[in-house]
Amino acid sequence: MIQRRQFLLAGLATTTLLTLPDQAASRVLRLPSELANQVLTLPGRIMLGNLKGDATLVEFFDYNCGFCKKSAAEIKPLLASDPNLRYVLINYAILGEGSIEASRVALAMTMQKTPGGYLALHEKLFQLRGRVDASRAVDVALSLGAKRDKLITDADSDTVTDALVKSSRLGDSLGLVATPSFVAGREAVVGYLDIPAKRKAMANLRRCEALNC
Repeated sequence: MIQRRQFLLAGLATTTLLTLPDQAASRVLRLPSELANQVLTLPGRIMLGNLKGDATLVEFFDYNCGFCKKSAAEIKPLLASDPNLRYVLINYAILGEGSIEASRVALAMTMQKTPGGYLALHEKLFQLRGRVDASRAVDVALSLGAKRDKLITDADSDTVTDALVKSSRLGDSLGLVATPSFVAGREAVVGYLDIPAKRKAMANLRRCEALNC
């Protein structure tokens, strides 16, 4: 049994923040370039798709977010339809202690598995019903071949703590008050985007980059 104290995150508030009820409630933010540039240097980021692609979509998510569950199921179809897309996942645990615990386990998984292996964990965690916490995340990771002792040690490591603290601080600085939130270039969208909306965001980003806007 996993002791809850093992997965507490010093320096990161566990206050539950806003979750937007539907896509219509999403809002677009224009980001300062110095902050937007920091997104792709965050420790613990998971890079999927074409790592040399011509457009990058970054998703800040929480494992206890209902609309993040919908977004997780859309990653593979989106990547299959856009071979030049780079998709980046950022653990942004803002919905309480269980979310922090699950993110610790998930980030520990990156130390054992490839990004593709992480995606398998990502999908399975979002297929669970009810709240996701350390014990449930560990069970899923073990079912995917993770080594238990290393997983627990890495989940409690300074490396994982640093990644979660930095994503929390940057997300707060960017004004990402809900999950999921997406960053494309210098724009952030706070709230869920379905596949057509994500494709539109990528098209806008590519057009902007072509025009150097």
